[in-house]
Amino acid sequence: MSDNIFAEFLETLKKLDVDMKESQIKVVNGTMNVMKCAVVKNTPVGVYENKSSKSTKKGKKKSKHKGVKRQGGTLRRGWHLSDTLTSKGTVRKYLINIVDYAIYVNNGHRLVTIIEGERITTGYVPGQFFLEAAVKTAERALPWIYDTELRRVKAKHGL
Repeated sequence: MSDNIFAEFLETLKKLDVDMKESQIKVVNGTMNVMKCAVVKNTPVGVYENKSSKSTKKGKKKSKHKGVKRQGGTLRRGWHLSDTLTSKGTVRKYLINIVDYAIYVNNGHRLVTIIEGERITTGYVPGQFFLEAAVKTAERALPWIYDTELRRVKAKHGL
């Protein structure tokens, strides 16, 4: 995020002599909504093969789910925004994923095999970095969000 754009935004709000807290809340909510949309869109969804098929006496495979493919999406559905918190002139809002393995999919993780009681690293799964991409998307949207808020404030006060 460019500090110059933010400083200009705050300076303009001070010149207009408006309620800064309301504008801060609107900007934070708009930015976090953009970020949530981007992270949900970029979060991968697992696709699984149907492994629950059994062979019958005649050698034919019999599926428990009859051709229904199991598909993930738990990680994507796990994204939530917290309530907007205000204290001491600051406004905060958090993007949370309630799925415990989200950080490992985002950042990557090592694969471990236990051989004779010893944990040995056997590989590495690279990260998807969908959260970082969402932050960049939100940063690119900030000038538009600031501009929208300034237009809203000016229209409200007849400027």
